Amino acid sequence: MLESIAAVHCLLNPKSIAVVGASGDFSRFTGRTLKYLLKHGYAGKIYPVNPKYKELAGLPCYPGISELPEAIDIAFIQIPSAAVVEAIKECIGRGVRTAIIHTAGLGESGEKGKERQKEIKRLAEESGMRICGPNSAGIVNVIGKVALTPVVALELDELTPGKIGLVSQSGGMTGAFLTRAEGRKIGFSSIISTGNEMDLEASDYIEFFLEEPQTKVIAVFLEGFRNIPRFLQVADLALEKGKPIVVLKIGRTEVGAKAAASHTGALTGSDEVYNAVFKQKGITRVYAQEDLIEVAALFSKSPPPKGRRIGIVTTTGGGAMHLADECAFWGMEFPSPSPETIAEASRGLPTFASLSNPLDVTMSGVGGGYRQSLDLFLKDENFDLVVAVVGTSSQFEPEMGVKPILERDKSFSRPFAAFLNPDAQVALRLLEENCVPTFKTPEGCARALRHFIDRGDFLEKVAIRKAVASLPLFIDREKVRILLSGKRGTLNEHEAKALLREYGVPTVREMIAQDVGQAVAMAGEIGYPVALKILSPQIRHKTEAGAVRLNLRSPEEVTAAYAEVRQNAKGYNSQAEIQGVLVQEMIREGIEVIVGISRDSQFGPVVLFGLGGIFVELFHDVALRLAPVNDAEARDMIEEIKGSRLLKGFRGKPAADVEAIVDVITRVSQLAVDLRDRVLELDINPLIVCEKGKGVRAVDALVVME
Repeated sequence: MLESIAAVHCLLNPKSIAVVGASGDFSRFTGRTLKYLLKHGYAGKIYPVNPKYKELAGLPCYPGISELPEAIDIAFIQIPSAAVVEAIKECIGRGVRTAIIHTAGLGESGEKGKERQKEIKRLAEESGMRICGPNSAGIVNVIGKVALTPVVALELDELTPGKIGLVSQSGGMTGAFLTRAEGRKIGFSSIISTGNEMDLEASDYIEFFLEEPQTKVIAVFLEGFRNIPRFLQVADLALEKGKPIVVLKIGRTEVGAKAAASHTGALTGSDEVYNAVFKQKGITRVYAQEDLIEVAALFSKSPPPKGRRIGIVTTTGGGAMHLADECAFWGMEFPSPSPETIAEASRGLPTFASLSNPLDVTMSGVGGGYRQSLDLFLKDENFDLVVAVVGTSSQFEPEMGVKPILERDKSFSRPFAAFLNPDAQVALRLLEENCVPTFKTPEGCARALRHFIDRGDFLEKVAIRKAVASLPLFIDREKVRILLSGKRGTLNEHEAKALLREYGVPTVREMIAQDVGQAVAMAGEIGYPVALKILSPQIRHKTEAGAVRLNLRSPEEVTAAYAEVRQNAKGYNSQAEIQGVLVQEMIREGIEVIVGISRDSQFGPVVLFGLGGIFVELFHDVALRLAPVNDAEARDMIEEIKGSRLLKGFRGKPAADVEAIVDVITRVSQLAVDLRDRVLELDINPLIVCEKGKGVRAVDALVVME
């Protein structure tokens, strides 16, 4: 069987192609495939296959695949679904290396279609032939002039070669992206429609682009990955190769179908997990079609900036201020130009020009003053990235309007982009053709720049992580095995904390009382104040059941609380097994956070961090990562939540022990990896975080076993 990279190379660089089901009517999709191969300059051998014709477009037409004069690289199959299985058998018999099945109505529709696709898959696996599709719109190798698709967007007279490899799980979207990009002269290296991914899948195509030198950025229109371990492997390879992956994933509103027992399980829907994985692997996620094109184009033209300090030079004050406002919203900074920059810029600009940031040269300074100001900003060490903003001149005098940008000093390595305030298509194309990343709206420009900055931040963190490895954790796994022997379903709170202690997670002191006398004696031994909680695996959320009493300061209060928690627990769930009452120490000061685990059906164990207590589900302010999570990733999780400000010392409060939280997250992550086949969900909620240097304590814990 062809390795996936070799198979994709064959698909994109074929020396010979058979178009099975070719038509003489070039207005129909069965005719357009042949038409576009010829129109866009394919230089290899083309073999139309259709028993209705002797000749098509001046080429001999063959009645069947078995009659082809040679073994070929690709068969493009566009015939009724009922005939595809037989066509694949003929391909195998004739030694065809790969096939693109354009035909729909197979695995995506009905039992008959599914059975046919299953048979095609079996035949391909046995023979070693590799398949793109079924239900694929085809491929376009723009650089190699292979337009093997009936997508009507190929009516374009010419295609702009570029550095972006596009992988789309939607056939119709390939044309949409191509026409949007071509209108701006943003070029692709190749475009692949993956179809049903019966054999070759999105990760295979991404891996090919990672190895292919002409592609600098991979853009992906995604519904979901078929093989998650394969995707994670390819994502790691992308980091190693230093090639960005930009993803537009649909299905944001999908939520997990299972009924979760824990807070963590309720907060880790499939899209949230995808988001977490993209962050963890350095994959840029966008949410708009224009963003996929613009962000990929930006990434393809220069390395990311070293920081978030933006310098803007403009001919239009309003357009620049709108852009600056959007950029500030996304956390970018606008330092003043250096005194040297201001002094030099003032010599070439009118007295009424605004010598600040944004620097407004006005229309009076469009000539040499604008270009000089751009050069000054590009060499100014106060800026990490410079944006040129142009007003109406870019629309009505496009060449003159963008001439200062094209003539800027290109010796500076600082990243550079342009935002054109009017709808200036000619100027946009002119800039893109000269390797200047361009933007049509201030909102899109600001989002793209934020992604660009985030990419730079991520790469810097990766470099630091490589230099500072996390220390391994030492766990007595035999003791853990004995502790969990025979355990199923929900552990009681005391058992859950015993498991956490084996992984080095600090917990509060507690004892189990079986009667009120024991409870009073244990409270005295632990020391007042204490908390009382019902101990029952069936009552997972004790606060809801009224089965918790806090800050008990005397034997009398303990006596009353003991009766109350037992009575309330029985009223909440009369069938619950009451295993006793926990008597716990009270932690007087600290911030409540949650650390948890859930098991995603695709990705496996996921670690969660957020502010704890009863508000975690209400505010949904959490960060997720796939296990294992190292120290640096744990710090990223803490920084990611909005509530992280509370941990740094908010309004006179002392800073919390963040390093102790990092330690707990990594230890829980190790538990998730070790027990991935046994633990379904875990919550430490709340984990009380004391002030810096004084550690943390797990106050409550829930563990749900397989």
